[in-house]
Amino acid sequence: MLCLLCCLVGQTPALPPSVGFVSHFPMVPTGQAEYGASGATVALVRAPWALMEPDAGKWDASIIDSQLAWARDQHVRLIYVIECGPAHCVNWVREEARAADGLMKDAAGNTGDPSMFCPTYVERMDAFIRRCVREILDRDQDATVLGFSNGCEWWFPSDQMFGELERAAFEKAMLVKYGSSRHARQSWGLPPDGRIERPPVVFDGVGDPQCFGVLVPLGARVDASWCPPMETRTPVTEGRAYVLEADVRIEHHTSGSAHLQIAWFDAAGAKPVRIDDSSHVRGNTDGWQHIRAEATAQTGFTWAWVHLKSAAAADVSFRNVSFHELGHDANLLANAALDPAAGGWTFIPWTTPDDGELAHEWTPGVLTARYRPSRAPRVNEAWVDSWFEWSGDAAAEFIGHVADVIREVAPTHPVITYLTFSFAAPFNWDYSYAYNIHPEKVFAARHYEGLGMQTAAADGDYHHVTAAVDMVRQMGDPWLIDLQDFTGGVFVGPEAMTRTTVAGVGAGARGVLYYCWYGTPDYDFHGAWPPGNLESMIGETRRVLVRQTDTRPAVDVALLHPKVVPLPGRGEPNPGRFALLYKACRRLGLGVVIVTDVASAPRGVPMLTVDDVPAHMTPTTRRSTEHGGNTPPLFKLAGNDDLVDGLAAILAPRLGASLEPRPVERFPRLTPSGTRRWVEVPRVCEGRP
Repeated sequence: MLCLLCCLVGQTPALPPSVGFVSHFPMVPTGQAEYGASGATVALVRAPWALMEPDAGKWDASIIDSQLAWARDQHVRLIYVIECGPAHCVNWVREEARAADGLMKDAAGNTGDPSMFCPTYVERMDAFIRRCVREILDRDQDATVLGFSNGCEWWFPSDQMFGELERAAFEKAMLVKYGSSRHARQSWGLPPDGRIERPPVVFDGVGDPQCFGVLVPLGARVDASWCPPMETRTPVTEGRAYVLEADVRIEHHTSGSAHLQIAWFDAAGAKPVRIDDSSHVRGNTDGWQHIRAEATAQTGFTWAWVHLKSAAAADVSFRNVSFHELGHDANLLANAALDPAAGGWTFIPWTTPDDGELAHEWTPGVLTARYRPSRAPRVNEAWVDSWFEWSGDAAAEFIGHVADVIREVAPTHPVITYLTFSFAAPFNWDYSYAYNIHPEKVFAARHYEGLGMQTAAADGDYHHVTAAVDMVRQMGDPWLIDLQDFTGGVFVGPEAMTRTTVAGVGAGARGVLYYCWYGTPDYDFHGAWPPGNLESMIGETRRVLVRQTDTRPAVDVALLHPKVVPLPGRGEPNPGRFALLYKACRRLGLGVVIVTDVASAPRGVPMLTVDDVPAHMTPTTRRSTEHGGNTPPLFKLAGNDDLVDGLAAILAPRLGASLEPRPVERFPRLTPSGTRRWVEVPRVCEGRP
């Protein structure tokens, strides 16, 4: 199969430098008549399973005709996302998978998306891909279609892989690795008799603004909240900002966190349409600590349900709770005294510990949740590592399988991945393990003409984008897909987004697809900026892409990535030192490649690790979303410019570089003859766009 794939890849045409947007046409028609005027050369459009095959025996390909006609009218080429992964499984197939016990499950047995190991789902998915791609090729009479993306919204949450299908697949792989279940269990410190199971660990704190998420034993995990009864609705007004605030105290803490949460509902009110959280409080507090969540009621929001959340093995108490409109003092909560007996508050254990040691109580003015597990056994590291090595590989193989099926039908069209969660790999790798998305695994497992990664800056810090490119470009041509700023959205402004794009191209990106043209609040490029700004960014991007077609990134230094499965007490406790190391090398104008194992480092190139960062250099990091948005926030260095310069000065003699004062950062490129050129980008000022 590998030889066949290599031959097929060799038949595909070289991808031209391309720039465009993710377009939701025709589902979202707003502004689409102006798309081509932006200067974009391509558009990434969706071929959604839910619309094309809404039920068994029904087929509607009219969306393809609409998209091809629109592309011809706008003078752009199309990349088709074949939208069929587990998150986009059509409902009737989802129900078939449910009937076959083929949905993912969490530890409590709650079901999620179809499992990648469900035969019913995979067979239906493959049939859809083949028919969909044939329909597109049959209708594309003038080569409007540039290529295909093998799905999107890729995530395989570890906490939802407690089903029998995942267990059986893990067992099969471990029998190959260890030779027998007895040998595997002994290697993991377990009694030799018994079948192979997944380790009983779940993630705690993924997305926390202060620290990495870590794995904790299943028995140490709890999720509970004090809240008004759901039927006691708190009406809200669209467009107005609201604040939920309270004092919190944590005692006897061993793991987890506490926070406040606002769940927003529309008129239907079955499930929240958005959730906004306060900062998380971890560890034992010295007395009471004030926290708050502030958010705006978006279009369609009619009421809110507030929660005092305890996800900690600890005693967590709340008092002085208020939910009010910003700028107004009136408390909108009916029972500010927090007396459950008065009917105003209730306690809900969303995730109940196995040993039943979760308790709650009310004292006048104070609500308390108490969870002190009597035992929290340490799970064997080799067992956990075996699980995550396997699950990451399995996800990479499944994503590659989708590309293989596309290639069967369209062998001369390039496949450009749309790899969600790629943004996490450089500095947010707790996400990578929590959702089993590792770009280096995905791109090593299959051949792709374009390594399309979901990439994002953070408050204008383009190093998140360039570092993601530096992790994979040894495996092919990176593409920036879903390019956006995950803290500021489009509100970060055209200067910061242009700088981000040019830096990504300087690091090696061959194509750029921003998210999105129109259809997602905070991320819509159409109409976001004053006239001319968008066109200027696209024009500059096209110019830089064309200028770099005959060059390749220089490689002057290799950095060994410190990512390991995030068990408490091992590995790098936060991304600060690695981010500092990366930024210092870029500050010196060096070409960087990031490797996840020593064997992958290029020969003859010096390699650095986080141990090359002096112990006294402790950068400040934070992970938060400044404007809002609906994507995971990113860790970033906050106000550490002096540290970056200081480390660069230390490393310069060792790497044969010099630290020159300059307002730009230079990305070195090599021509075919070996001549060095640079892509110059205005330096980013840490923590500010």
